[in-house]
Amino acid sequence: MVSNRGSQSLLSVGLEWSSRITAIGLEFSVPALLGFGVDHWLKTRPAATVTGAFLGFGLGMVHTLRMARELSGGSSRLGHPSQNQPVPPRLRGHDDRADLS
Repeated sequence: MVSNRGSQSLLSVGLEWSSRITAIGLEFSVPALLGFGVDHWLKTRPAATVTGAFLGFGLGMVHTLRMARELSGGSSRLGHPSQNQPVPPRLRGHDDRADLS
């Protein structure tokens, strides 16, 4: 998903992040809203709303954790972090100016 950030413009990086954050927000909220609609239609309040809220929370957290793992240099597969990928210096808190030796 994240290819070569060094060659991307700031606008494309910003649009990529805004689309990711929008997707996560929708993953959290849409299932609960659909559950509310089902509850209103079937008059079963609040069973489907609560189910949708839990489902949305789960989907949003999986996506958030996948993004965090990707940024930390790990694999995008759950439970299988990659040990072979180095973490870029800017993500480790490494100061490039200190490497003058």
